[in-house]
Amino acid sequence: EEGRSIYKTIKKVILYLFSTSLGEVLTIVGALLVGYPLPILAAQIIWLNFVTDGFLDVALAMEPKEEGLLSSKFVKPNKYIVDGLMAQRMILMALPMMFGTLFLFQGYFETDLEKAWTISLTTLAVFQWFNAWNCRSDSKSVFKMDFFSNKWLVGATGLVICLQLLAIYNPLLQSILRTVPLSLSEWLIIIPVAASIVVVEELRKTLYRTRTAHKAAAAEAYAS
Repeated sequence: EEGRSIYKTIKKVILYLFSTSLGEVLTIVGALLVGYPLPILAAQIIWLNFVTDGFLDVALAMEPKEEGLLSSKFVKPNKYIVDGLMAQRMILMALPMMFGTLFLFQGYFETDLEKAWTISLTTLAVFQWFNAWNCRSDSKSVFKMDFFSNKWLVGATGLVICLQLLAIYNPLLQSILRTVPLSLSEWLIIIPVAASIVVVEELRKTLYRTRTAHKAAAAEAYAS
């Protein structure tokens, strides 16, 4: 049971790291393909990867054991830790990150490039906050899981929110990360856009549960 729990936890952390990194890469590539300036700077990428990701992936590794690990529901792992479902989830998580960030970036870069960089950095950061919660389960809705069962993730989410606020409003970090203050109205646009990653993953989980239930019913009918 412990071995299976460790295996699934490793997959959750890898899924989170790979999907967020893929989202950043697609955002940069997408901007270059359509002729936009770079939507995020090198220092900002380091901030996302070492600060935002650093705290959230450690907290995700503290996720409690899932139920039914010793039952037949546990799928025997193949030789590749990144399987088809995991790759599908990475792509479905990365695409909203790219489209959402570029959508907001293009509305600012022609008039205020530093504001556009701040918008991109913050949007990607908020995407990552939501995505950490997405990665807690491959089938169970995030809204049906005990919010406080992983207190480490709750604490890490609160911490990275505070650090992101410092990145935007602290003069020292502003000079390092090339950020400017955001207004409340801009936050009210960023948060719903970033929340789209939860909507996409919840739809995928619903379809996944439906297909799994149909397969189980078909197998039971065949056996009888």
